[in-house]
Amino acid sequence: MYGSGCGALSMKQYLHRVGLASSVLINVLLGGHSNQTFSARNYEWQRQGRWNVVGLIDAAFWFISGEADHCSTSWSYWYVRRNVK
Repeated sequence: MYGSGCGALSMKQYLHRVGLASSVLINVLLGGHSNQTFSARNYEWQRQGRWNVVGLIDAAFWFISGEADHCSTSWSYWYVRRNVK
């Protein structure tokens, strides 16, 4: 349960984990890989020349957290975890 005891998550950490899990769930429900976020999938689509919303996602993350190139970073993280063993 959420609380202030040892091992408890901060609200920021909790929201980050919920957001990440939601992104993966949405991606899987739309037919994506089981370990890939929706951001990473959109960047993959951009690499393939397909329609994507990378600009919208990147703008939202820049506005919310100041993070530049969110989709590219997400895709790189996913690609390395998937292919480097």
